[in-house]
Amino acid sequence: MIKTMLITGGSRGIGQAMAEHFEKDDDYFVITCSRTRPYYCDVRLYDHVERMFKDIIQERGKIDVLINCAGVLGPMGRLEDCYIANWKDAIEVNLMGTVNCVQQALPHMKEHNFGRIINFCGGGVGGKNLPVGFSAYNTSKYAIAGFTETIAQEVDAYDITINAISPGAVDTNMARSRFVKGTSPKKAIELAEFLITTEKKVNGKVISANHDDYRNTDYTKESIYNFRRVY
Repeated sequence: MIKTMLITGGSRGIGQAMAEHFEKDDDYFVITCSRTRPYYCDVRLYDHVERMFKDIIQERGKIDVLINCAGVLGPMGRLEDCYIANWKDAIEVNLMGTVNCVQQALPHMKEHNFGRIINFCGGGVGGKNLPVGFSAYNTSKYAIAGFTETIAQEVDAYDITINAISPGAVDTNMARSRFVKGTSPKKAIELAEFLITTEKKVNGKVISANHDDYRNTDYTKESIYNFRRVY
């Protein structure tokens, strides 16, 4: 059966790469949205997201896969030098955009007892080094990690999973704005495919596309790929 997939932020960067990849796969009917795509949706605005999901359900009858790629870098520099409205906007797009879409998707996924949700945690989340000067972006991405694990507990009784990908520095306009030489999004796409299709119970995890041996991981181990205090 063809799965309905929604990719937010599908007009550029990782979202565009994801869309181009899955559109070639006959197993998926791919819908993309952004503030520039033909399906216009500003994920910061709940009424936009609510209307979009109503349209998708009316047309397709279900939503099987949600990939939340919409994101912005936000202001760069020391917090006291940042324009707070821009700082807040990064939280609204990155965190609340993700929350809005997940909140709308879950009732339909529960109704059909199936769903795969993929979020994104960039900004060095879970890595050895936290980039300095990106407080809004980093804060939003750490919040997404906590949100992902929390919602995973809410859906654990269903055939629904929610996980987050740490893609590393991918060659996007966002990476270039940080003067970072990014790599191909191929590994992030491969991880997304794994999370959608694996028969393993992978839920509530933050997984690095570049560094984690996710295909051979024993996911029954407590706290694997979760944030915990190290004693």
